[in-house]
Amino acid sequence: MEASIKVAPQMPSSFKEFAGHVAPLDESCSAQLQTVHPLKQSELNYDQHRQNLNLQMLRNREGLAAPLKLTMELKSMSRVGHLPFLPSTNVGRDVLTGRDELVEFGDIFNLEENSEILRQPHAVMEKRLGIL
Repeated sequence: MEASIKVAPQMPSSFKEFAGHVAPLDESCSAQLQTVHPLKQSELNYDQHRQNLNLQMLRNREGLAAPLKLTMELKSMSRVGHLPFLPSTNVGRDVLTGRDELVEFGDIFNLEENSEILRQPHAVMEKRLGIL
């Protein structure tokens, strides 16, 4: 029986061995692995962009008073206070923007910031009022 021949794997000297339009220009390995997709920024600003388009269409159709009223209502809903130990649900803002009828990823897989952990009310209020 003959000895098997082992082929040594050939590793590229760097990640820049491939050529293409998605190849990162940075020489470090971590920078090449952390490239950002071009649509990421667009997706991050999607809701704001959609709201701006809706307000612009509303202004063209009904005049300046309608989008001003809607933005003032949204601003006043963001200023509505609640006790500091209770989490904010932003129900009023969701109703005004029409997001109350949507079921999204955060609704099913609860985010950490929306967890149902109740902090100690007395400790939070004492810290807020500076009584400590």
